[in-house]
Amino acid sequence: EKNVLLSSIDNMLDSWNEQLNVDRDQQQNIIQMLLVVDIIIFFVVLFVIRRSLNPLGLITAGLSRVKEGVYGEKIDYQSTDEVGELVNTFNIMSDTIKQKDDETKKISLAKDEFLAMITHELKTPLVPIQGYSDILLSEHLGKLTDEQKDRIQIIKSSSASLLDIISDLLDAQKLDLGQLRMKKESHSIKDTIEKAIQALKPKIDEKQISINTSGPEIIVIHDEKRIGQVLTNLMKNSLKAVEEKTGSIEIITEDLPEEVKISVKDNGIGIAPEKQEGLFKKFFQVDTSLTRERGGSGLGLTICKGIIDGHDGEITIDSALNAGATFSFTIPKNPSKL
Repeated sequence: EKNVLLSSIDNMLDSWNEQLNVDRDQQQNIIQMLLVVDIIIFFVVLFVIRRSLNPLGLITAGLSRVKEGVYGEKIDYQSTDEVGELVNTFNIMSDTIKQKDDETKKISLAKDEFLAMITHELKTPLVPIQGYSDILLSEHLGKLTDEQKDRIQIIKSSSASLLDIISDLLDAQKLDLGQLRMKKESHSIKDTIEKAIQALKPKIDEKQISINTSGPEIIVIHDEKRIGQVLTNLMKNSLKAVEEKTGSIEIITEDLPEEVKISVKDNGIGIAPEKQEGLFKKFFQVDTSLTRERGGSGLGLTICKGIIDGHDGEITIDSALNAGATFSFTIPKNPSKL
């Protein structure tokens, strides 16, 4: 009986163990299933969140492009929820900005073309004014008193100054419109420099300043007239900055491996570093009172930069107050390679 009882107890224990194992396996299966379901739910939620945030990322990127001046781009997102309304508002805003920008460009272009036409027409009456001034000063039409000659000389010099300002305005407008043509041919840069100096010889002699050139003779492709205009503008600035009799201007030519560098250096009043940032902007004047006293339109350096940019070169300044100024520009030897 004892053995039977022990056997019964063993059978009962084995049955319990089997039941416990079955229950444990079921629990493990349930736990695994729950883990799989949790992982699936996690990825589904992640996908939904990313899909919901994707339009916001597109809107952020679109706003960045608008900030950079790219208008008219639209975001492709079709939905009636709050994000969809936000996307639709952005698309309407982008279209509106593009339309306004196009209208502004058309108005600006029309204004520039009108100003260029008016500026060109203003030059026409100045030619006979200068011509008749020269005839009167030559006394072909009769003798003049010294006072009359002085007055006619004022008329002549004033018309010349006005013609310079109008020419600068016309060139600046042509630069804005992309109509300033460059006739680039192989020329000696030394000859271009000499012609620019000769054009200003009367003013150089009048102020009694010294002007020197140095550097090798180099043949480089450039627009002789326009580069001469750059040199003339830079020398005019130097003439205004230096003192009579003690002033000096030096034009230095350097033969670099890939380009030719030309520097116009003077011993004038110089330009403070904080005033140099906007130096090549239109109508920028370092010292308004000085500029008004000595003349100038504030366009000369802007035109210089436009011409040098048209030659794929670069123009820079190295100056300090009361330490003179050196304006340098480069002309690539092989512009087609650039």
